[in-house]
Amino acid sequence: MDFAAQRVFGSALFTDIRYFNRIANILPLEEIHAFLNDCYKPIVDTVLQYEGNVDKFIGDAVMAFFGAPRQHDDDPLRAVKCALDIQKKTEDINIQWRKSFDFLVEIDIGICTGEVLAGNVGHIKKMQYTVIGKPVNLAAQLVHMCRDHSAEILVDEQTYQKAKSDVVFREIGEKLIMGFVEPVRLYSPD
Repeated sequence: MDFAAQRVFGSALFTDIRYFNRIANILPLEEIHAFLNDCYKPIVDTVLQYEGNVDKFIGDAVMAFFGAPRQHDDDPLRAVKCALDIQKKTEDINIQWRKSFDFLVEIDIGICTGEVLAGNVGHIKKMQYTVIGKPVNLAAQLVHMCRDHSAEILVDEQTYQKAKSDVVFREIGEKLIMGFVEPVRLYSPD
């Protein structure tokens, strides 16, 4: 197994189903399984459409990366456009599952851009290709901040700078985020 890794520039994207614990308490296990797969399908299809990499499923969350193993000059923009398309496709999930819930399904998305290390991580008996670094950690935190900022998608300053000529954003402002010394300026695409 090859443990070599390389530095790459790209955008980490995390999705998370808002109120999933509530959903998990409503449905039997088989329906939770079906619901998750119905949510994962448009997310995975959209990430692949924009030539991103679906890194992993983490419970009700999906981690994707734009920039490894395949790189494009516009990976941050691809990540933002992917997020916007995922939000459009959430309506189909709501149409399909509206009878089971008394609320709408919402998918929160966090995106952060920067340099990461991409490569195989793990043990000789269990390896996984993934990306690690501050942008990944920050994107994982941004996804959980969406509800607090009345946003479906939150991006960091670097993502905003790379995508602002093609996408309209509203500024959320600077926020202190655990694990980061300096405040992080956040934006949400409109």
